[in-house]
Amino acid sequence: MSIADIEQYVLATGAIELGLICQNIVLTLQAMGLGGWMYTGINPPSLLGAYAADGITGLGFRFTRDPAWTMPNPVGLDGVFEGYCPPYYPDMRSAVARFNELKFGPDGAYDPARPGPFRENARIKAHIERYSPEFIDMLGVVAQYLHDTFGKFPATIPSIYVRMYAQAQHIDLDYYDAFYGPEATLETHRQHLARWHA
Repeated sequence: MSIADIEQYVLATGAIELGLICQNIVLTLQAMGLGGWMYTGINPPSLLGAYAADGITGLGFRFTRDPAWTMPNPVGLDGVFEGYCPPYYPDMRSAVARFNELKFGPDGAYDPARPGPFRENARIKAHIERYSPEFIDMLGVVAQYLHDTFGKFPATIPSIYVRMYAQAQHIDLDYYDAFYGPEATLETHRQHLARWHA
């Protein structure tokens, strides 16, 4: 497969997960009695802060730039959501090492000593195959090659990808009562303030 094909596959998989997460957020909002919605259509670089120098501050993410790129590349929000790439790591090999540590190291996702959902958690996690040193080395070499060649990682898509959003807010029940029928709100909306802010 070409680099572009692999990265498009990864991007599609990530976008599907993002959509499912946003759908679950909206369902949770309804259960809690909050208003909200899922949407797209906002220019992601603007939302993240690519044009802060032009007065469009966005969320304050850090970007890398290259004259050959059509758009700046979001890499993270300092101290909050940092990508596994430079400038947060000195090189891609160290980013790969940290990724591996977060999966399999002490207190990593697959550390048998870390609590988990399984009845036999330690046994199941202990049997999950770890990356071999050769695989980690190969992954680091490939990731570094992509970063060196294209100036970013991943090579053809944004390092931080945002296209779908979920918004939450308290709703104005007086507005809904004045302009909509009773089916426009749920009982959870009517009880929200008493249940959550009493």
